[in-house]
This record gives sequence, C-alpha cells and structure tokens, in this order.
Amino acid sequence: TSLKVICYEHMQRAWNKASDHSRLPTHWRQTFYVMRPICDDHPDSDRPLTDTTFKNILESYLEEYQPGWDVLRGARGVFKEPHSAENDSGLAMSTMNVRNYLRGRRPDPKIKKIPKRFPTKGAHNRIAAVLICEKEGFDELLQAEGVPERFDLALMSTKGISALAARDLAESLNVPCFTLHDLDKNGFVMAAGFPFATDIGLRLADVQEWDLAPEGQYHRNPRKTYSNLIRNGATADEAHFISEGQRVELNMLTGRQFVEYVEGKLNEHGVEKVVPDASTLEQAWKRAHLRQKVNALISRIYKDESAVPRTPDDLSDQVRRRLEEEPESSWDEAIADIAGKPGTEEPG
Repeated sequence: TSLKVICYEHMQRAWNKASDHSRLPTHWRQTFYVMRPICDDHPDSDRPLTDTTFKNILESYLEEYQPGWDVLRGARGVFKEPHSAENDSGLAMSTMNVRNYLRGRRPDPKIKKIPKRFPTKGAHNRIAAVLICEKEGFDELLQAEGVPERFDLALMSTKGISALAARDLAESLNVPCFTLHDLDKNGFVMAAGFPFATDIGLRLADVQEWDLAPEGQYHRNPRKTYSNLIRNGATADEAHFISEGQRVELNMLTGRQFVEYVEGKLNEHGVEKVVPDASTLEQAWKRAHLRQKVNALISRIYKDESAVPRTPDDLSDQVRRRLEEEPESSWDEAIADIAGKPGTEEPG
C-alpha cells in the first residue's frame, strides 16, 4: 500500500489531533508528526514517511478535498502596498497573513476616532516579556489563543540561528526574554546567541514530561557535536542524546500542547501584565477623558452636513492636475491638499 493511500485514509484523524479538531491554526509539520507514526506502524507501508513526502501528499489532499483547514506554512516574501505608512514594513506572506488580508473589511473612510490605547513605542509601558522562537509559524497559533495579549508578550522568530539584529533588539527592550527552540544542535546554538535570555526549551526534561518521540539526525563528528552542545548550554545528558543521533522538534507538540507548554513556562517564570507607574497612569487618565470629548466632537461634526463645503464639480480634474504636478503623491493626499487651499475652508 502506498504512503499516499495510508495518509489519505488517516488525514482527517491526524489533522484533528494536531489542530484540536480545527479549533487552532496548525503548521503542516505538526500534522506530519502525528501522521508519521501512523504510517510507520501500518503493516502495509512500503517505506518510512518523510516530511517532504508528507507535505506533497498533504497539498494534494487539500487540493482534491478542499477541507477548509487552517494549515500554516512559513512566510515566503513580503507584499507592500504603495503609499503605505512610514512604519509599514509590509505583509509577510504566510498562509494566515494572506488569508486575513484578503478577508479584511474595506476600511471606513470616516475620520477615525482616537483609540483607547495609550501611545507607546518599544517595551516601555507595553511589553512584559519577549518570546524568541527558533521557528516561524507559531505566532499565528499563539495569537489565535490570545497568548500575547494575556501576557503582554512580544513575539520574535529568528528563523534558525540568531542574527545580530535580533539580539540587539531583544536586549535593548530591557524586559525578560525567553528562548524557545528544537532539542538539537542548532536549537542550542540559537539559544546561546541570547545569553541574557532564559531558555524554556525544548530541553530533555520537557521531552520526557510531554512524552515526545525523537527522530534520527546524523552527525558526521559526534564528539565535536557533543563539545559544541556543552559549550552552548546543553547538559551532559542532552549532549549525549543529540550527538548520538536524536533530536525533537517543537512541531512534535500538537497545537493545543504547544499553547499549554508556552503558557506553563510563562506562568512558571512569573510573567505578569504591564501596569505603568503613577505618572504614566495620570497621563493616561487625562488622555482618556479628553479622548471622550474629542470623539464626541467628531461625531457631532459628521452629523452636521453644513460643516463641509459642496464637492467641486471639477474635483476629478483637480486631482489629476495635482498628481501631474506631484506624481509621488496619492489621490487622497491630492484631495487633502486641495481641501486645504484658501477658499475651501469650513463654512462659517
């Protein structure tokens, strides 16, 4: 029996376990780790199931059956709109990001009211801790369960071994940082790149507690690998485990397990919601009351149709002329400039 036949037969079962019955968006590799032992134990399986083979089978299954699952794949590239905000770094094109972008509502053209949130930048008055994950794709899972909001937790993914920019950013925030990685050589190298952070796993004790099955990994020079692991913070038992050819990925955890794992570690290390100092709270109190007054004024202005001059008959022509004069501008910037010219002020 081919692997495809076996996977098709058990795909729904594997997905349900990995995704908590579709309650959570789930990375395809988490489903793979549920499916692999099913195939390995199947009496008619003709060969071991690899991640590449499974991904191809899964894509074929999704195309054929269209089950509507939230299967997460890593971001590949960035999409950026013209005339975007200065601080807009673009849309990282992951499965969830693109889906949310396409499903997003058309924005309301009315002037936005002042939001409730107090303006902040960086960690001050906003971030309680930073979770630095070796792997991409887990942000959506944690966000779906509201973990960042409930812990005031900033999320950072390094996509492998840490980069200098990631270390500089995390350290400069001056809040507790936690590294999360696979139990393998690269995972410990990544964690060692953040010496100021607390390593919350995966460690060998976590693997044993969660009963996670290891997979094989070849090392050309086990002794050198062992030394590298010890140098980067592994215990002797962990260094033996890995250098002798075993590893465990974070993706071995199902979606529900991953969320519970992270929440447990954050609670264990006492991560709490941010409450600013008295001076900041006083500023926020005043701002909250002024915000109510300004928002009420915006509402009243919108109800008063006489507050806005009649739309010029030649507005389209004026916009086109403006864009010819300043081609780097957008059409809405052109209208704002035209409305601000003398003679177009509010009546009265």
